Amino acid sequence: MAGYCARADVYAVGVPRGAIPNEGRLALSVDTTANTFALGDHAFATDDPVHFRAEMGGSLPAPLVAGVTYFAIATTDDTFQVAATAGGSAIDLTTAGAEILVIAPLPIDRWIEWGKEVINQAIPAHAVPLEAPYPPIIVMTNAELAAAKGGYFSGGTSKSLADMIVMVQARLETWAKGVPLRGENTAPEERTNLATSLTAPPYDRRGWSRFGAL
Repeated sequence: MAGYCARADVYAVGVPRGAIPNEGRLALSVDTTANTFALGDHAFATDDPVHFRAEMGGSLPAPLVAGVTYFAIATTDDTFQVAATAGGSAIDLTTAGAEILVIAPLPIDRWIEWGKEVINQAIPAHAVPLEAPYPPIIVMTNAELAAAKGGYFSGGTSKSLADMIVMVQARLETWAKGVPLRGENTAPEERTNLATSLTAPPYDRRGWSRFGAL
């Protein structure tokens, strides 16, 4: 798991499957001698996953199959080969095909990782480290952040990521007030529910004592 949620959580909580467009780019040409695809500024690094699909009336280079995950081998900034496995050898292309769409899979795992880092920054020190199974509020928040990142990535949402992060910070601060203090140096009498002692100074903006006592 890349973060505090799985891909399925992103779809279940954050965004319906297929809601984030991923149209791909049309290959300029295929060289069956060099086994390369020409695609200007393709930005693939070696071992990045890549899919292929033929436009209507087109065909994929043999022996490639639509929907199968291949792995790029960057040869130049504008050309690349593909392997059947990460770190593998370039596939020998026996036909050039036509009208070939090159599709980079949506980087959902990276969005989840980003969401996890946002959460880590928002969680007060006394509530970490988080251990699996993660609280439902953490799973839901990670999924929502990943979906928001995906919507921003695709241009499919007008929601500000900055506003989303502010909302998440407020949510997790509220949640963390109910998490007991942790750590071997915390006295037993201090391991209480923080939500019951959050009113008068000298408390900081989250309601916790500035001097470590409740």
